[in-house]
Amino acid sequence: MPKLKINDQEIMVEPGTLLLDACKQVGIDIPHYCYHPALTPVATCRMCMVEIKGWPKLATSCTMTAAEGMEVRTDSPAVADARASVMEFLLMNHPLDCPICDQAGECALQDYSYQYGSGDSRMVEPKRRYHYEDLGARIVLDKNRCIHCTRCVRFTQEVSGTSELTMVNRGAELEVTAYSGKSMDSNPLAGNVVDLCPVGALTSRDFRFTKRVWYLKPIPTISRRGAMASPIWADVDENRVWRFRPRPLDDQFATYFILDEERFAYHRYDLDPSTRLTQPMLQGQPSTIEAIVDALRSSGIVAVIGQGTFGCDTAQRLGELATSEHLKFGSGDKLYQIQYPKLQTSGDGIFNRRGFAERGYKFGHLEPLLDMVREGAVKGIVILHDEEFSSARELEILRQILIEAPFSLVMEPIPSEISEWATARLPVATYLEESDFVINHEGKLRRYQKALEPPKGIKPVTAWARALRMNQAAPIA
Repeated sequence: MPKLKINDQEIMVEPGTLLLDACKQVGIDIPHYCYHPALTPVATCRMCMVEIKGWPKLATSCTMTAAEGMEVRTDSPAVADARASVMEFLLMNHPLDCPICDQAGECALQDYSYQYGSGDSRMVEPKRRYHYEDLGARIVLDKNRCIHCTRCVRFTQEVSGTSELTMVNRGAELEVTAYSGKSMDSNPLAGNVVDLCPVGALTSRDFRFTKRVWYLKPIPTISRRGAMASPIWADVDENRVWRFRPRPLDDQFATYFILDEERFAYHRYDLDPSTRLTQPMLQGQPSTIEAIVDALRSSGIVAVIGQGTFGCDTAQRLGELATSEHLKFGSGDKLYQIQYPKLQTSGDGIFNRRGFAERGYKFGHLEPLLDMVREGAVKGIVILHDEEFSSARELEILRQILIEAPFSLVMEPIPSEISEWATARLPVATYLEESDFVINHEGKLRRYQKALEPPKGIKPVTAWARALRMNQAAPIA
C-alpha cells in the first residue's frame, strides 16, 4: 500500500486510489465539478488541482493516482490562485440568476465561488446567451448556466448507454446538446442528469420552480418502485414530499442512480387527507377497534396474508395475529424488467420477500389457503396489501379468499377494490408515514425513516397489530 503525505499528514491508501479520494480520507475536501465517483474521470473543470513536491506544474487530483513517497499540498498559494482563476473563468458567462434557479441552495458553483473565488470579475464584455432547450418532456437544458463538466454526456454514454447528449463546437462556442432528432424521453434513467449537474443547467420539469431547496428536509427512505429497495432521499416540507433523489451508500455503484419510475413515484403518496379513511370500518359502517377485535376473536382460526413490500417490524407484528406459525402467508408477484444489470440485480418487485420469509411467511401458497378457507379450516383472514404489487391473477385469488372467509380484515395504505370485499378495514399509514426496515434480495438491510405525519386516526400497521393483540381478552381461538 502506497504511503504518502497530504498537507504533512501521513496516510496509507489502497493501490490505485485517486489523490482526490486520498485527500477525502484525511478529511480534506477537494473542490471539483467534473469528477463523479460513478463516472470516468476526465479532469475538464481543472478545479481539483493540487501541488505535488518535485512536479513542475499543478496536477489534477481526480486523475492522478496516489504513489509511494508523494508529498501533496492542497493549501499552497499556487493552488489557491489556480482555484480562483478557474472560478473566474467559469463565471465569465454564467448568468446571475440564482434567485430563480432551482439549483440555488445546493449549487456547487455558489459554494465554491464563496470559498475559493476572488469576489471580483474582470469580465466587461456581453455574456453569451442561449434559449432554453427541451430535452424531452422531463428535462430542460439552460445552456447559459452550463460549465461543460460533461457529467451528463458521460452518464448517457457510460451508464444509460443511450448517448443522446454530446458536446458540439469548440472554444467559446462549446455547448452541450442532444443529437438531432433525439430526446431523453426514451431514457429510463433521464432524471439522473439533473442530480449530476452541479450548476442547475439541467432541471427537472417535474420539480422546476416548485420549491426552494432550503425549505426541504431530506429524510432517508427507500424506493418501493423497484426490486432493490434502493436507498433514496425524500425531500419534505409542509408534510408533503416534493421529490425523490438517490441516496448513495458507501461508494456502492448501484445506489448512485435510480430509474425515473422510482424518482416520480412520490406522486402516488401525495394523498389528499380529506379523501383518506381515518376510522375503523366494520360491515361498511364506522366502528371501533374493540368491535373489530371481538369479530376477529369470535371468527375462529385466523390466518394472515402479508405482502412482502412492507417492513420487517410490520411483518413480525402482523404475524402475531395468526393462530399458529403455519398460518402466515406471503403475497405479491410483481416483476420488473432488468434493463441495467449493474443497477438491478433482481427483477423481483417484492423487495422484502426475504425479510418476510425469515419471519415464517410462505409465498406461493395462496391457493392452498383458499382451499383451507373453503374447507372451514380457516375462518378469519387478516390481509396487509398494496394492489400495485399484485397481478390480476393474484388479486382474483385474494378476492375469492375474502368472499369465502366468514370474517376478513384488510389493511391497505392506499385502498383498492380489495377493501370493498372485506368485512372490516383499518386506516393504515403509508411507508412514508412510518419507520421500519427491509432486507432486499441481496441480503442488505435497508432502513427507512418516517417522513410524513399521517392524518389523525391513521396509524402504522404495527400500532394496529398491537391494539388488536392488547384488546383480546383471550387468545384467538
